[in-house]
Amino acid sequence: MTNVLDFRNKEFFIFSQNLKFKEALAQVLIDPIKSYALCIEDGKVMAVYSTHKLMASFIMCSKINEHTEINQIATGEEFTVVNKKEVESKLSQLENGKLIVVVNEHQYPIGIIKKPEILKHYSELLQQLEQRNHFYQKIINSFEEEILITDKDGFVRFLNPESARVCGVKIEDVLNKHVAHLEQEKIISSSITMKVLSTKRKENSLQKLKNGTTVLATGVPVFDEDMNLVYVICTSKNVQEINKLHEEIAKKDNELKHKNQEIKMLRERIYIEDKFVCESEEMKHIKETIMKIAPTSVTVMVQGESGVGKEVITRLLHDLSHRNKYPLVKVNCGLIPENLLESELFGYESGAFTGANQKGKTGKFELAQKGTLFLDEIGEMSLGLQVKLLEFLQDREIIRVGGTKRIKIDTRVIVATNRDLKAMVKAKKFRQDLFYRLNVIPIKVPPLRERTADIIPLTEFFLNRLNKQYNTNKKLSFEVIQILHKYEWPGNVRELMHVLERLVLTSNSEIISDELISGVLTGEIMSKGRVICSGLFPLKEAKRDLEMQMVSTAYELYKSTYKAAKVLQIDQSTVVKILKKYKQ
Repeated sequence: MTNVLDFRNKEFFIFSQNLKFKEALAQVLIDPIKSYALCIEDGKVMAVYSTHKLMASFIMCSKINEHTEINQIATGEEFTVVNKKEVESKLSQLENGKLIVVVNEHQYPIGIIKKPEILKHYSELLQQLEQRNHFYQKIINSFEEEILITDKDGFVRFLNPESARVCGVKIEDVLNKHVAHLEQEKIISSSITMKVLSTKRKENSLQKLKNGTTVLATGVPVFDEDMNLVYVICTSKNVQEINKLHEEIAKKDNELKHKNQEIKMLRERIYIEDKFVCESEEMKHIKETIMKIAPTSVTVMVQGESGVGKEVITRLLHDLSHRNKYPLVKVNCGLIPENLLESELFGYESGAFTGANQKGKTGKFELAQKGTLFLDEIGEMSLGLQVKLLEFLQDREIIRVGGTKRIKIDTRVIVATNRDLKAMVKAKKFRQDLFYRLNVIPIKVPPLRERTADIIPLTEFFLNRLNKQYNTNKKLSFEVIQILHKYEWPGNVRELMHVLERLVLTSNSEIISDELISGVLTGEIMSKGRVICSGLFPLKEAKRDLEMQMVSTAYELYKSTYKAAKVLQIDQSTVVKILKKYKQ
């Protein structure tokens, strides 16, 4: 006599109650043979869904996202839970139209029996199962990947059309044949199935097919609930296609590197255009910081002595940002009288005060909309105005002088100062809360005397620019370069630029000599570089010492044998020989 349990469906999914619909559907598509999905919570069956209806719900419903739950889309089946020992006795009592979820003694599902009345007509069930299998087979046959399935003994039980095409065989000529036969017929060079049957684990191997194509084959074992091997699923991919894909990826990677190089070159050009020239480690670190924070809208405080290049850094931050299509508006808080600075920054309405423009005035904040507002000499701002600036940084809104309407402003704020704001905070001359708001990203620019490695590159940059500006071809003597390198530069980069401009304009000869520079620089200047002999000693020794000193000094200044040779007016090969001679 046939046991009722023989008709139970053992193939079903078990999902957690809170599983999202898309996650459930993804599992269903991976294993389409299973007809039902059980949702279990705390060991209890809470809902039963038909996988066919789940797929239909996905097709019919257009509003599905990653947060959608199963019960929001699909309707569960009516069911009843019955212990396997009571199925026979309770079958006649069970309500028609409900699924029977059969559980074991531990209340764990072991099968599903579709409506009890169908047990009398199991032939219909088999027919439906065949139709469903046909549907799933059509899905598998549509895969572009080659699929071959064998049983536990190595006989081919399934072969999709793509696999037959790649192997150059007909499906009917391979079905039910042993994989060893495929090797004998040289349809494949070696069988991945045999490896899986031997190791009972996933295997990968290169196979050469009859048509000469090389494929990467993967074999995966399939076990039953008792961990007995029942099937081996083999898939393969054309190695040439994989290599082609790798080549395309490598090509895209090279294109990306090329684009990055172009971006880097473009940024370097912006650096040069904005007069940011550096060789010192301190300034290179600042350059890296600028690269990181320029694309953001973070507030930046630039600190340093007068003339170090605070405005240059501000312009770079603007030019390298997404705001560079909009204005960079500068306000020097130290040049505008205190009673006018508020209206200059925030603007004013018509008739706000005596002498005001009858049409009102747009302030700098509004002019810098979507761009960058640069507040130079921020340490000179009054405490009262500091409060209004703090309010803007908190709310990003302003109110014009004499107005009531709040205006939303989208601008990046960069401030600069040559004063010690921390000391000013302690002295109650600068608001502490505003200091912390402004000091999000501090950039402290060292004075030129502390980064002497930048003096020569800056000198070359400014001299080239001045020669183009004034249509000249002036050059500096080696003695002048030494003096510039050793000078203290109290006025920093700005002083260097102005000194060079004066030298270019006042020099009567193409070579600017040390006699001219002695009247330009202020303060104590180093030795002019003349050779002074304080005693008598062999001439050869004197020549050797002078040669060593001059070449070594030139190379130390320029870090290039070509530039050193140009300044000393000798061949580059001579510089190299002298440096090797004295092991520099």
